[in-house]
Amino acid sequence: MIRRSFDEALSRIAPHAPQFARYLLSGGTAAGLEIGSYQLMLHFGVWYFTAAKISGMVGLLAAFIGHKFFAFRKRRETSRQLVRYAVLQGCNYIIQLAMVYTFVEFAGINATIAKILAIGITVLWNFFLYKFFVYA
Repeated sequence: MIRRSFDEALSRIAPHAPQFARYLLSGGTAAGLEIGSYQLMLHFGVWYFTAAKISGMVGLLAAFIGHKFFAFRKRRETSRQLVRYAVLQGCNYIIQLAMVYTFVEFAGINATIAKILAIGITVLWNFFLYKFFVYA
């Protein structure tokens, strides 16, 4: 029974694996750019919250381009997708900033670790929202 349920779940997930791998690769690249720009700004004395806002925008643009053309391979309807992407990312952006602030100010977590945690948490729900809302 458990084996059958596992096999059924796997058969539903497997067709999405290549696209999910491309999503992770393009998202990982965007996250690297976001974290790299965040670290660079911290190095030059920019307040962590301001650095988080600016680096979030860098990551947002890189992720949109990578997800649109590489992960989901959508060449058309850019303006519609960009509006949907902006709405979703606006929500993610606010949530990430709240998480970074909460992790640093209330949990005492290092600012860099807080940023990485915030990105990681939002990645989990974004694949499905991109697939079935933004690039549908």
